[in-house]
Amino acid sequence: MKKNIPNNKPAEKMSYYTLLVYMIAGALGAGYFHTRSFLALDALLFTAVLVYILRTGRIKLLPVHFFLLILTLLYWLSAIWAVDVEQALLEAGKISSLLPLSLLFAGLSRELRDRIWSAWAWCGTALTLWGLAFGLFREGRLESTLGYANSFAVILAAGVAAGWGAYKLSGHKRYWIVCVIQIGGLLWTGSRAVLVLAVIGAVIYVFLNRDAQKVSMLGTMAASVLLAVVLAFAARNGGAAFREIAWDAPEFALRRIYWSDAFHLWLKHWLLGVGGGGWAVLYPSVYVKYVHQQYLQVALDTGVFGALSFIGMIIFSIRAGLRRGKEGWGSVLAIILFCAHLAFDIDLAYPLVFGLFIMLLTGAEAEGGPGQEIPLPRFRTAALALPAVIAIFFFSWLTVGYTSLANGESAIARQDWERAERSLIAAAAQLPWSHETHYELAALYSAIARSQGDESYMQKALEEMRTASDMIPENRSYKEMVKQAEN
Repeated sequence: MKKNIPNNKPAEKMSYYTLLVYMIAGALGAGYFHTRSFLALDALLFTAVLVYILRTGRIKLLPVHFFLLILTLLYWLSAIWAVDVEQALLEAGKISSLLPLSLLFAGLSRELRDRIWSAWAWCGTALTLWGLAFGLFREGRLESTLGYANSFAVILAAGVAAGWGAYKLSGHKRYWIVCVIQIGGLLWTGSRAVLVLAVIGAVIYVFLNRDAQKVSMLGTMAASVLLAVVLAFAARNGGAAFREIAWDAPEFALRRIYWSDAFHLWLKHWLLGVGGGGWAVLYPSVYVKYVHQQYLQVALDTGVFGALSFIGMIIFSIRAGLRRGKEGWGSVLAIILFCAHLAFDIDLAYPLVFGLFIMLLTGAEAEGGPGQEIPLPRFRTAALALPAVIAIFFFSWLTVGYTSLANGESAIARQDWERAERSLIAAAAQLPWSHETHYELAALYSAIARSQGDESYMQKALEEMRTASDMIPENRSYKEMVKQAEN
């Protein structure tokens, strides 16, 4: 990807390489799903935005940035009244990467944005081959490094579209190989909904481009191959896999229960929501971290204003794509299909997938919207640089704190009691809102008590468990543990 880069400004090249690192590191690191990875990502992206602002003295603003700012602020504000303050802050941390990511992507030239999408196609190909080489399957479904087949399927579907786009621009036949590998990976994920949406999208795309002879012919061939693959997958198990996405299928019925319960919970907290992570604490029957419906998830986390910001962001991007006429139909179709899948899964729980979605919206607006490149005099530069510096410091602090927590957990597994206690106490000092650090300290002291037969450690474990329970009173699991320890 290094050679033949256009002669752009150094800051723009920096943004381009930052986004490449973002994709590659996210692909290798489980889509930034784990706490330390997305906190470090936040610090990296805000650093890149700070450098860009200082080097260029200007910034390109789009409507999507306004909506992202509102959504991010609402997630941080929700921590004030959240059921689970720690998880609310972490969910806000996940969301915080999106605004700097969008700003960097918007600042790229059209050619560099196209190169980012072609790089996405290569990432999907590499993830497929990596997963096959190391057998990264669960229950017969390819998950690669992400650990969740459906979200991996979304990455592959986007990669197929990106590979097709790269082929149209360059004419290089290697992108056919990229698409074929990803279609195979898509089949191995066993994600019925994504496969169905991919076929629908391919058919609609061919219809919309029926006047372009080459696109129509090759697109028809690609859609036919994809359809044949899906039909073969269905025939292999007698169609049972696709019957499982019917309205009355067991898996779908279970999700409808989640949605119904989440909707009734939202009606009680419709204005402000319950904060990120609140659903996992308040859901009455079973521990489920996410609602499996992104629109309802945002509404439950941040209330009605967060949901309106999220939906408004999508609507403005679709409008921007439609302004481009026929040239924008592809991006509009991709956005609509992505939004359809968000209605019944947890794709955006992975910051890498959420980032893909935001880059898709940003690209549509950058090419067809009323974006404005704003010069930044010294005062404006300082006004924008200050919050970026604060964000860099804060997310670096959180990264160090949660690294100490992770080190403590690892030390417990190795039965290195002294190092575990030192790491967990340091984490508790850096993260005073974290009930998880006290839960892990309780686990540590309980393990020491069982290992050494020292009752005083059991009392320390009980004290830590009480502290954790007091920090999140609605957590029934913590209360149950305290009762058992007291008895």
